[in-house]
Amino acid sequence: MKKKVLTTTIATGLIAAGVLTTQNPASAKADTVPTGDNDTSTNEVATQKSDAKTIAQDNVNTAQTNLDKAKADTQNASDSLQQAKVNETTAQKAVDEQTGKVSDAQNNVDKAQADVTTAQKTVDDAKAAMDPANVQATVDAANKAEAQVNQDKQNVATAQTNLENAKTADATRQTNIDNAQKAVNTAQANIDFSTKQAQEMKDQLNKYQGIKDAAQKEVDGLNDKLSNVNTITISDVEAYKKAFNDWYTGSKRGENWTEEDKNFLNDFMNSNTYKGNAADKNITVDINHLTADQIKELSLFSADLLNQVRNQLGLPKVIVTEGSLKLAKDVTDNYVSDNWDKFDHDVDGISRAAAENGLLSGGNFYEDAIFSSDFSEASTMDDLKSILYTGIVTMIGGSGDEMLHAAGLLGVDFGDDISTGKEQYFSAGTSMFPIKEDQMWITKMGHFFNVSKDYIRDSAKFSTTEVPGTSTEDLVTQLNTAKAKLASATDALNKAKDADTQAQQILAKNKVELTTAQDNLTKAQNVPVQTEIAQKALTDVQNKLAADTKINEDAQAKKEAALGDEAAKQKVLDQANANLATAQKALTDAQAKQKAAENNLSAEKAKLASLQQVSNEKTQDVKAAQVALDDAKNKLAALENAPLLVKAAEDKLAAAQKALDPVENVLVSEKAKLSALKQDLADAQADVTTAQKNYDEKLAIQTKAQTDLDNAKKVLQAIYDREALEAQIAAQEKAREEAEKKAATEKAQAEKNGYHVDGNKVVDENGNQVSNWTVKNGQIIDNKGKVVSGLTINKAGAVVNKTGQQINSKNVVDNLQANKRIQAPVVQSKVAGKTYVSTVVVPEKAKANALPQTGEKESKTTLVGAILVGLGSLVGLFGLGRKKEY
Repeated sequence: MKKKVLTTTIATGLIAAGVLTTQNPASAKADTVPTGDNDTSTNEVATQKSDAKTIAQDNVNTAQTNLDKAKADTQNASDSLQQAKVNETTAQKAVDEQTGKVSDAQNNVDKAQADVTTAQKTVDDAKAAMDPANVQATVDAANKAEAQVNQDKQNVATAQTNLENAKTADATRQTNIDNAQKAVNTAQANIDFSTKQAQEMKDQLNKYQGIKDAAQKEVDGLNDKLSNVNTITISDVEAYKKAFNDWYTGSKRGENWTEEDKNFLNDFMNSNTYKGNAADKNITVDINHLTADQIKELSLFSADLLNQVRNQLGLPKVIVTEGSLKLAKDVTDNYVSDNWDKFDHDVDGISRAAAENGLLSGGNFYEDAIFSSDFSEASTMDDLKSILYTGIVTMIGGSGDEMLHAAGLLGVDFGDDISTGKEQYFSAGTSMFPIKEDQMWITKMGHFFNVSKDYIRDSAKFSTTEVPGTSTEDLVTQLNTAKAKLASATDALNKAKDADTQAQQILAKNKVELTTAQDNLTKAQNVPVQTEIAQKALTDVQNKLAADTKINEDAQAKKEAALGDEAAKQKVLDQANANLATAQKALTDAQAKQKAAENNLSAEKAKLASLQQVSNEKTQDVKAAQVALDDAKNKLAALENAPLLVKAAEDKLAAAQKALDPVENVLVSEKAKLSALKQDLADAQADVTTAQKNYDEKLAIQTKAQTDLDNAKKVLQAIYDREALEAQIAAQEKAREEAEKKAATEKAQAEKNGYHVDGNKVVDENGNQVSNWTVKNGQIIDNKGKVVSGLTINKAGAVVNKTGQQINSKNVVDNLQANKRIQAPVVQSKVAGKTYVSTVVVPEKAKANALPQTGEKESKTTLVGAILVGLGSLVGLFGLGRKKEY
């Protein structure tokens, strides 16, 4: 039924788009498609799909062709419209030029008027000269003009004197400026020198500040070390000796062990905690590749702790020697090169190193080890010292089998009383298990080495030269020395501060002097320059003298004329009257021509305005819709009568032109050209209208063609969308099936590979429920209701660590490998509130006159249960007791 519905949808889409006819086989067959899945119905549907796509594509092609043609026609119409607008612009330009020529004619009239005015004045002057009453005024004016010239000459002389005085004042001003500039330069030089001095003092201040800071840091570091010196204190020496002997001596280990002994040792471990210092926390180390100095520091640190215990118990001290340090490096190097990853001793590596260093070989007679878990392989010196401190405290004060470690560290042979502890050569080192893909954490080891003198087989290979260490007294001495350095540095710093203060004061003083010098320079520069002003004043009076001299000359000439005979005056008046008559006639003629030109220009402007209005209307017609076309045609019909009106106006203008002088003839000629250009403008506007109509028609055709193309594309796209939808549905169905298969596979794999979730339970790869663990809200909860740190549940239900690796019974913790050795029970102990897990491998009692041998007994004891309890702070401790010496 799905196929029928899809095909019908396509047919309906084609009909809606207006591109299918009743002859379309797809629409004719759409509703007759069978609903079965036989081959015939499938082929028929496929054929219908193909026919519909072909027809749709043909319609698209046809619509595209129509659109291209419509675009070409529209472009042609647009070109015609643009050309018509160009013609209109050209016509308008010609009208503007003609208007300019009319303006020129107006200028000729204005000139004639100016000539008449010049002739209103010449006659008046001549008449005034003939009036006896004006003769005295003319004489007075001449005398006044002469007096003004004399005064101007005196003013020029005064201005010349002022100019000389101004030059002298300006010279003095420049001298003052030069002196002030020199003072500024001197002050600036002082500033530069004192600035340099101040910077040198600042550099010295910074230098001594650095020395003082370094000394302070050294003092702080030593104080930190002294305030964080690690100690191990036994509150009751006799109680400790009793606890040790109760477990270690006798015919059977632990036969005399009491609850009191256990409680005392538990209090001992809780009362001794590690103290870190800032210096060690800032020293990053490579735990697998310690330098010689780092091994030395760790060995001396551990030896000091161990000797504190030995001193309290009255036992001989351990000694760090060059030979013991070399042994520590060789053994830890062997752990690394052997890729050691077992909670046991690398006996072969220990034996090889012992032989190379001239010691008894063939077994582990030297090492006690501590195992510490961490989630990061990065370490600092503080981390390593913390591991070693915890190891010594746990081995010295651990319950039960830990007494075997205590015996090894205290130099007590197997089964002997604690008082028999002997002097030994001592060292310490570290190593780390290789990192595996399925591990949840990093395992780090701390190694302690005790070498008894009688285990040395070749003294040439094992140096017993003592390596001196730094005691608390040494730290105090170093602190006193550092304090002395700090006091000296502080004194030097204070002196540098004084010098810096003085330098800053001198610099500030010089800055004030520079400011004063700059102010004086500014004042000197602000004194106005007088020469330029005086020169201008002189020029002004000189110019006035020249002007007044000309006025005086004219006045003297008028005076002479006024005092002349009457015949000469009458001749001047007659000539002036004649000139006035000529100018007035010219003015009258020019005014008449001007009036006619103005009348004609007004008429032509009115015509131009009328034609321009028609042009504007036609331009609006170009932009108007098709509904305004009839109105545009009516305006065009009216416009066709415009040439008759223009012709009548031109006839009237031609008649008027006959009465005009040559100047007006030019104006009339230009007006005629203007009329012709207006006709060109009207023709151009008509062309614009026609072109606009053609453009609108072609644009309508283009719009329809674009619509047809869009509809055809929609139909074609509908077919493509249908095919894409079918493909998408098929792909989604396939992806869903694959996802379900993958999820089932991952779930089965998770159940097979290790810990996984079953409802609200956590079970291992064998289907056994993991005790103390439940699942709540997608998290693993322990029996105390807390979320188990570092573990999550993935989509397949597998329990994984932070790296996404699934855990299982094997990689929760490696099973202990007995390797044919007698294994003691797993022991849990607490140090400072933390739970630790350890096991001890114990050798058999050595036979008389025989080299030390190890017993053979496998143990299936594992650490799984204990590690689940102390997952967050696991520390495993292993130790090997010493063979009885012979």
